[in-house]
Amino acid sequence: MISPYDILNAKILIVDDQEANVILIERMLIKAGYKNVSSTMNPQKVSELYRANFYDLILLDIQMPSMDGFQVMERLKGRATDDYPQVLVITADPDHKQRALQSGAKDFVSKPFELIEVLTRVHNMLEVRLLQKEVADHKDDNPALSNVIEKNIRKIIQVRLKSAREQSRQDRIATGMTSFSGSMLFFYIHVIWFCLWFLLNTGHLGITPFDPYPYGFLTVVVSLEAIFLATFVLISQNLLAKEAERLTDLGLQTGLLTEHELTRVLQMLRAIQSKIGITNDEDSDLADADLEKETKLEDVLSEIERLQRRSESN
Repeated sequence: MISPYDILNAKILIVDDQEANVILIERMLIKAGYKNVSSTMNPQKVSELYRANFYDLILLDIQMPSMDGFQVMERLKGRATDDYPQVLVITADPDHKQRALQSGAKDFVSKPFELIEVLTRVHNMLEVRLLQKEVADHKDDNPALSNVIEKNIRKIIQVRLKSAREQSRQDRIATGMTSFSGSMLFFYIHVIWFCLWFLLNTGHLGITPFDPYPYGFLTVVVSLEAIFLATFVLISQNLLAKEAERLTDLGLQTGLLTEHELTRVLQMLRAIQSKIGITNDEDSDLADADLEKETKLEDVLSEIERLQRRSESN
């Protein structure tokens, strides 16, 4: 199980030839709680740094004078002793995005940076990386099962990343605000804010109270804040409801496909049984004819409704 502590302590390397971009991204990540953030403005050193530190994520700028991001990724492919690292490409050119993904990058961030987008991409990619490491640590226990789990994890994360990329700017802002308002940092900020507000309005500091007891202005501000936060929460809940609906549809489709495949297997076994002359167990309560029938979704729903009505009438 990957915890938030594991993600915040993952090793991150920022590669960009412009110092302003490096400082900006470093501040974004450190302010978000990431502990092991390193950087370099020399792309020639990336593969050497990776072999020495095995970063969990590399944020790589594409357009650099001495060695562009594509060349960096090619060198990483040739020299990385471990599996290929997670690379998050930074680019302002839309034409570079597809080529970057084909070169080995797992995702991309567009310039100018958007805080919520950067943090979402970084979090998701680190989660993928740490899950892959966890699977690799237990690969000797059951190699075949481990490979299946890793493949499924990658597919799940790819779907999640695709869903995050397709979100509109408004949806990303609402999700970020909801996440921030549910954090301890939000709580601490409000504790400090209220304490300062009360203190400044006591008159003990030599400042004329601008909102004396019963703090009518503060009440209005907090009420407006509550309205906006409630709106952000409702927007996020709508997004989660849409995602849950997609997952429900996926689960239903998977169940129907599984039932269809099992029905075909039973029919094949029935044919084999008849061919080689095996008779059924007389004590069996299972009706082969029923098992070999295709289950219709509408029939199942009708039966559920019928049983519910009968239970309610009783």
